[in-house]
Amino acid sequence: MVILLDIDGVLVTEPSWKKVEIGADGFMLFNKLSAQNLADILLLTGAEVVLASTHRINFAIERWLDIFKIRGVTINKLSKLNDKKSLTDMQDRGNEIQEWIHKNGEVNYVIIDDDLSINNLPEAIKQKWVTIKPHIGIDIEAKQKALDILLTNR
Repeated sequence: MVILLDIDGVLVTEPSWKKVEIGADGFMLFNKLSAQNLADILLLTGAEVVLASTHRINFAIERWLDIFKIRGVTINKLSKLNDKKSLTDMQDRGNEIQEWIHKNGEVNYVIIDDDLSINNLPEAIKQKWVTIKPHIGIDIEAKQKALDILLTNR
């Protein structure tokens, strides 16, 4: 099981006009409820996480694991959507996710993201998308939908 995970609007939910608090590790703090709901999903499913966020280029995997752990989210296996190193190399999120799915074949996955470019993807992919409300993050409804997708498609 795999969670294709965004950060902005999903775990970091401060409105763009508001200053985001930075943790001692130099990265933005997560919405506590959103982080707890992600931790619950991971605990119940054992899913691995693939960072889809543009922030994935900022740090190595080991540093990301530390950032998540400090915020109460333990991830057993973490990777990145692709090996892009700069924002200018990236396509829109929807295309990058579609490429990942094509490359990885029949994997049981869920997309937890607020990026609307995912609307342009085929219906079979959109059915595995938990659309996040950007200033709310992973609420109880989103958590349950992610669990339903992962646990009913085993």
